[in-house]
Amino acid sequence: MSLVFALSGATQASWMSRLPPVLEQTQANFVRFGAALVMLGLGTLTAMLLTGAACDRFGSRRVLAFGFAVTLVSLLAIALSRSTPVLAMTLLVMGIGSGAWDAGMNVQGHAVETRLDKHLMSRFHGWWSVGSMTGAGLGLAAARFSVPLLPHLAVAATLAAVLCALSLRSFGEDVVGRLEEPRTRQRWPLRRLLPIGVLIFCGAIVEGAAGDWLAVFLNQERGLSHTGAALGYTLFVTAMAAGRLFAERPHRHIGATGVVRTGAIAAGISIVLVVFADAGPWAFIGALGWGVGICWVFPAALSAAGDAATSSAVAGMTAVGYSASVFGPLGIGWLAHATGLGAAMLTLLPLALLVALLAPALTGADPTD
Repeated sequence: MSLVFALSGATQASWMSRLPPVLEQTQANFVRFGAALVMLGLGTLTAMLLTGAACDRFGSRRVLAFGFAVTLVSLLAIALSRSTPVLAMTLLVMGIGSGAWDAGMNVQGHAVETRLDKHLMSRFHGWWSVGSMTGAGLGLAAARFSVPLLPHLAVAATLAAVLCALSLRSFGEDVVGRLEEPRTRQRWPLRRLLPIGVLIFCGAIVEGAAGDWLAVFLNQERGLSHTGAALGYTLFVTAMAAGRLFAERPHRHIGATGVVRTGAIAAGISIVLVVFADAGPWAFIGALGWGVGICWVFPAALSAAGDAATSSAVAGMTAVGYSASVFGPLGIGWLAHATGLGAAMLTLLPLALLVALLAPALTGADPTD
C-alpha cells in the first residue's frame, strides 16, 4: 500500500520537475499554461468525486488499475505534446487518471486501517511525500544532464508501470468492497462530515500556501538567496514527510484530536515565526514547525470521514482537500497583490485556529461542546 502512495507522488513530480522543457516544446505562455493547468484540476476533481461510488461498485483494485493506466499513458503524452491545446487535453485526461488514483488509494488505505484497527493514513501520505521528493530529485538529475523530456518520462512511466503492477498483485482480495458493502446505501451523516470537511479545507489551504509561497516569501520578503529559499521549502517538505511517517505513535498516545489540535497550534506559531523572524535560523525553524504541525490534518480527516460514512466520503473529502490546496494559494496570491505577501500569509492564522477548534470532530465529539 505504501508503494502505491509513493508512486503517485513520484509520477506527479517527474513531469512537474520538467516544466521548463514542457513550456518550450508547446510554446505556451503563462496564460495558456495556466489554462491548461485548470483542465488538469477539473479532471482531477471530477474523478475524485466519482471514485468513491466507483470503488463501491467495482472495487478499489479495478479503480486503481484504471487510474494507473490513464496516468502513465498521459505521462508519455505530455512528452509528445507540441501545442498548448494538445497539452490541455492531455492534462485533462491525466487529471482523470490521477484523481482516480489518488482517491482510490485513500479509499483502499482507509480499508486497510479498518482491517488492522490502527491509524496508518499518515504513514501512507508520508510515503507519498517521499515519492514526490524522489521523483523531483530524478527530474533534477535529468535536467542537470540534459536528458530530453521523452526518454526521461518514458523511463519514469515504464518503471512506474512495473511497480504499479506489482503493488496491485500484492493487494490480494479487494478489501474495500467487502468492508464497505453493508454501509454503501446509508446516507452520509452530514452533521459529522461537515466539520471534518471544513477542517480538511482549512488545513489544505495552510499546507498548500506553504508549498506555493514559502520559498517566494523567504526570497523576496526576507532577502534569502535562491539557495536559502529552496532550503526553507525543503525543510518544510522534509518535516511533512517525517511527521507523517512517524505519526502512528502520537496517534496511539493522544488520539487524532490531540495530534491535529497540537499540530495546528504549532503551525500557527510557526507561521508567525516565518513572517516576523529575521532571515536566518528562526525562519528555518518556522518552516520545520509549519511542516510538522500541518502534516497530520489531511490524513487524519480522511480516516475520520471513512469511519463516519462510506468510501464515497473518503473520496469526497480527498476532493475537498485537493480543491482547497489548489484554489487557496491562488487566493493568497490575490491578497498578496493587494496587501503584501506577509500580510496575506497571516490570514492563515485564523484557518489554523479553526482547525484546532474543529479537531474534536475527528473522533466523533461535537466541536461546539
